[in-house]
Formats: sequence, C-alpha cells, structure tokens
Amino acid sequence: MRNPLARYLARAREMQFHYLLASLILLLAVYPYAGAGPTGTVALKVLSSFILITGVYAVSNRRRQVVIAALLAVPAFGLGWLHVVTGNPVIGTAESVFTLLFYAFTALFGLFRVLGERRVTTDTIYGAVSVYLLMGLTWATAYGLVESISPGSFSAGPGGGAFTFPTSIYYSFVTLATLGYGDITPITDQARSLAVLETVSGTIYIAVLIARLVAAAGWRPATDRE
Repeated sequence: MRNPLARYLARAREMQFHYLLASLILLLAVYPYAGAGPTGTVALKVLSSFILITGVYAVSNRRRQVVIAALLAVPAFGLGWLHVVTGNPVIGTAESVFTLLFYAFTALFGLFRVLGERRVTTDTIYGAVSVYLLMGLTWATAYGLVESISPGSFSAGPGGGAFTFPTSIYYSFVTLATLGYGDITPITDQARSLAVLETVSGTIYIAVLIARLVAAAGWRPATDRE
C-alpha cells in the first residue's frame, strides 16, 4: 500500500496544468487592480513569477523539457526582479525576450500534450485552456517588446496613453479572440504583422482543438455506428 506522500505526488502529477491555469487566471483577473497602486509593478511581477514557476512544473514530464523551461524561466525571473529594482530598460528588454521564449515554449509543449492525449481528462481540458491563455500572454509580451524597441508602434486609444503591459494584455486577447474593438491600433508594419499572426493562430487553435477533442472523445456520426 502506498504511503500518503506517494499518493499525493501521484495525484499532483495528474494536475500539472491545474496550477498553471490557476496562476494564469489569477494574473488576468487581478492585473488591472494590482497595477493601479504604487506597488503595482511589484504585484504584477509576483503574479508573473507564479506563472514561471507553475509553467516549469507543467512541463516536468521529461527531464529535457524541464531543463529547457528552467533555462528560460530562471533568467526571466531574475531579470524581471532586477528590472523592478533598477528600472533599466535594457534589462526590461532582456527579460521580455526570455519571458516570450518561455511562454511560447510552454504553450507549444502544452499544445503537443493536449493533441497527443488519447483520452480527455480534466487536466487535458485545463491544459487546452492554459495553452490559449499562454498564447495571449505570448503575443502580449511580443507587442510590449516591439513597442520598447520601436516606440509608437501602437496607438493606445483616443487619449494617446502609453502602451503599457496591461494595455498589451488587453490588446492581445482582443486580437486573439478576433473581437477587434479598434481602440488600439498597430501603426508599424511589424506591429500589424504580429496582430495578423495572432488572429490567425487564435482561429486555427480553436478549430484544431475542437476537432482533436471530439476525436479523443470517440465521437462518430450516427451513420458510422450503424
């Protein structure tokens, strides 16, 4: 009979995407309020750090994947907090690069994991949602990186406000869901190209995901079952 610790670890292995999804939802739910106060930058960095930690755990099935994720997450974590302390824009740009690569890697691994599952479990569903949210954060980080390298790449609303990280999150998910409110506009060709790629990737992901989950559930037309 297995001891309680072994049972807990086995249960935790079946909930890898649960923790990642919880940290992603927490960031998206809290970031408008966390970023408003004087300690907003610190609060946002804490939330982002949770995603880095849970993201590494989500890809911990194989050693090579953990190593790659850690090589991206550790610099992103360290540079992120160093940027909070120093405010150096160069450090912020370097952090964005590692964070972008980490989000993209974790989303790609999650996609392969979800599409490769033979049966649909709760963690499979959570993984699919996590991938979608990670896609939004990946593009949001890319938008922020483009704006930091080439200021003025985006027109942030009628008031002409700064294109901040919370603004990039909002614009990214609006674009990913193809809502297109039009309150934020990409100005440069590079920014427009990213917006087009995100729109296409979001549409394709939903179509492929639904087809894969239906196949994994064993659904067949009535004519095939007769």
